[in-house]
Amino acid sequence: MTSTRSDRETSADLVRRALVPYNRKPDDVDVEVLAERLLEYGSLLLAEVVDLEESAAPLADWHTLTSEGPNGGPLGQWNYARGLARTVRRMLALLNQAAR
Repeated sequence: MTSTRSDRETSADLVRRALVPYNRKPDDVDVEVLAERLLEYGSLLLAEVVDLEESAAPLADWHTLTSEGPNGGPLGQWNYARGLARTVRRMLALLNQAAR
């Protein structure tokens, strides 16, 4: 399945919401929802990124993040969401680059 422009815009919005300074961190429930949505949209982008040049690093990061999940520390879910967001941001950059 190919992502739509709306999917990519939503993905970018999720990335922006996750990569805010710590003093703007959402509450724990919102962080959990954010991580779930990043997983959903990242999985959608993954199929398109797989064959792109320079995709090895974000693919490896995605695999590590999705295989290991969040750690059990007090900021584990927050750091997990931010790691997913950085990886989704890189996927979006690769897709934008490939579209040119």
